[in-house]
Amino acid sequence: MKTMADSGKGVAILSLPSGNLVARRGLCTLVQPCLRRPQHARGYRFFDATLLLVKSGQMIIDNGEESLALKDPLTLVAMAQNACADIQKIPGGEEQTFQSLLLAFAPEVMLEFHRRHADDLPTSPAIAHGRQMVLDVDLADTLNYCVRGICSSNISEREQMHRLVGLLLALAERGCHFSRPSTQHIADRLKRILADAPAHPWTTAKAGWELAMSEATLRRRLAAENLRFETLLLDIRMHHAMTLLQTTGWNLQHISEACGYRASARFSARFRERFGCSPSQVR
Repeated sequence: MKTMADSGKGVAILSLPSGNLVARRGLCTLVQPCLRRPQHARGYRFFDATLLLVKSGQMIIDNGEESLALKDPLTLVAMAQNACADIQKIPGGEEQTFQSLLLAFAPEVMLEFHRRHADDLPTSPAIAHGRQMVLDVDLADTLNYCVRGICSSNISEREQMHRLVGLLLALAERGCHFSRPSTQHIADRLKRILADAPAHPWTTAKAGWELAMSEATLRRRLAAENLRFETLLLDIRMHHAMTLLQTTGWNLQHISEACGYRASARFSARFRERFGCSPSQVR
């Protein structure tokens, strides 16, 4: 990694590995989009605890109560699990592109971090929605070390778990830590199953079988958390579509099928309803 101190102020500029989309089950998801037109997505949900870094352009995250702006590669934003906000992405820089890094931590990593370091956490409250912090030189090194491992096929799951937990510890030592994820919420368990196979023709009965419970029990437990199966499935599929649109060159039909839709027109209508923009406006 090339790290450059900025006027001796202890901040760093990252040169990160390429790899537009890397998903390591039970560990993390790394997304590095490159966009050439402005984008505005309504109600984007961060299903997992997430780090964001803008490398070129600008990102504005607005949940209606507070607004966070990322304008340079010297600032990280940590987003809490299930945080929801309107997202604006604005190209900039010499190449007039928007380039960013999104690193989402799987619940298994968060649980392992809390198992190891629960007694070491700062007294400050956990992230409730989003929090900005300076990307200092040491934190940049830790982040880059972690991302290199994610992009490498030679790093074992055990070692990558260690790197991810180390990154979370570095954040915590700077007063930025995530809440321990719940192991009781059925929505979180269901989300992981659906997200592993968004193209699958899911029904409540099939999902209930995966969770070792009846369809009626699954619907009842979701209702207790103010959720519906169909709403959660749609949300997961549309967010998967957003990721594919930003990180692949797939045509619309291919992306539609990867998200469980045979008809691209129906998929496009659902996407517009969910985010307030058409799939063609994302790229």
